[in-house]
Amino acid sequence: MKDNIIQIAKLFLVAVVSAFLLSYVYSVTKEPIEKAKNAEITEAIKSVIPNISDQMIIKDTFLVSDIESIPLKVYIILNSDSTVYAYSVLSYTKKGYGGTITMMIGVDKEFKITGVYPLEFSETPGLGTKMTENKFKDQFLSKSLSNFKFKVNKDGGDIQAITSATITSRAVGDCLERGLKVLEYNFKVSATDSSKSVEVKDE
Repeated sequence: MKDNIIQIAKLFLVAVVSAFLLSYVYSVTKEPIEKAKNAEITEAIKSVIPNISDQMIIKDTFLVSDIESIPLKVYIILNSDSTVYAYSVLSYTKKGYGGTITMMIGVDKEFKITGVYPLEFSETPGLGTKMTENKFKDQFLSKSLSNFKFKVNKDGGDIQAITSATITSRAVGDCLERGLKVLEYNFKVSATDSSKSVEVKDE
């Protein structure tokens, strides 16, 4: 009986020490991890929005669309006089061959794509991972919902699919279309519906 109590006490002590160490490691690494993530986001925005200057302001917000009521992170790039220079949206799709794909999309004030930056994905090396190559990404430059069908050619769209990676190519189209629809719905003011309200949730 006494031996059992000692064993239980030892296990309890090990559990307490382990919990303390995990908590300590988390507190030490949390800030560096957040800084690294923020740096990656900033790099992604700068890569999809051309000619960003140090005088410009990047304002971030969680934005709610009417498509699936899922909030996407949107970045509004403002000139020094607070006028809008461009937009960037962190979009996603769950249709990738390896699961979820997350991409940063940049657009100008006419909502035409200025850049695409894949951030997180688990696509097949040598096949789906070609989504990161300019040969594939550049076909989306200057494209918008009004002048491009974000489906692969075999589905009646305009996307030239990656060889042997049609699923990944379809997923990229879905991701881009989602992001563009969110931006246009919330920020594009049409001549026939200029009174449409915009629902924005700040972080």
